[in-house]
Amino acid sequence: MAPFAGVVEILLAGFLTRLAAIPLILNMLVAITTTKIPILQKSGFWAMAHEARVDYAMLLGCILLLIVGPGTWSLDTGLTRGAEHSDG
Repeated sequence: MAPFAGVVEILLAGFLTRLAAIPLILNMLVAITTTKIPILQKSGFWAMAHEARVDYAMLLGCILLLIVGPGTWSLDTGLTRGAEHSDG
């Protein structure tokens, strides 16, 4: 999954941001389910919470990008502005 995640993360730089956030959200949910749930069962909540903090940060960051979308300096915004100027 690493090459796939790498390509999608490059897209998050500002090109198709909302579309790229969806597979990363799914990827993080699978990662949390398959790697952190066994830690929860074996070592308890605090050990799992300690191990999962980066995963949760990435998951919440991707959810934010899905909801808010790209910023004003993104490729998506630049392409949309260019299309608006050429239509006008």
